[in-house]
Amino acid sequence: MTGSESARYAIVDFSRSVTDLAADSKQSEVVKQINEAFQAAQDRLAQLREAVERNTDLARANARTTVLKDQKEKALKELGEAVWRQVQKGRLDLPAGFGVALKAVEAAEQAVEAHARELTDLLREGEEVAQRLNEQKNAPKPQRVLVPGAKKR
Repeated sequence: MTGSESARYAIVDFSRSVTDLAADSKQSEVVKQINEAFQAAQDRLAQLREAVERNTDLARANARTTVLKDQKEKALKELGEAVWRQVQKGRLDLPAGFGVALKAVEAAEQAVEAHARELTDLLREGEEVAQRLNEQKNAPKPQRVLVPGAKKR
């Protein structure tokens, strides 16, 4: 290699180095920006994960509250029914303050019984109508005698 050739290669190598340095600095800036964006995305994802976990915990707590309320309602209903049965049998006398509640329960029971009687009556009427229709359907039909050659009108 001659001196001019080696000088020319040196210049080319130097310009590549300068270009590489410029490209490296641009690349490192891009990499830095990408890393910052990635870190920001990871931080946001962590925040979202925490929010989802909080909401899940709240939903579980609400579901548990609902279950407990339902259990309480069921227990109170069973207690009330047991007390009512004892009152009806005469085994339990309630204080006078329960008079309004007892009358409300009695009225509700009477309404249920009246409704059941109405339904029974309706069903009985339906059976009677069905039986009459069935009897009419099965009744012998009168025979009509047609005169031969007579036109039907």
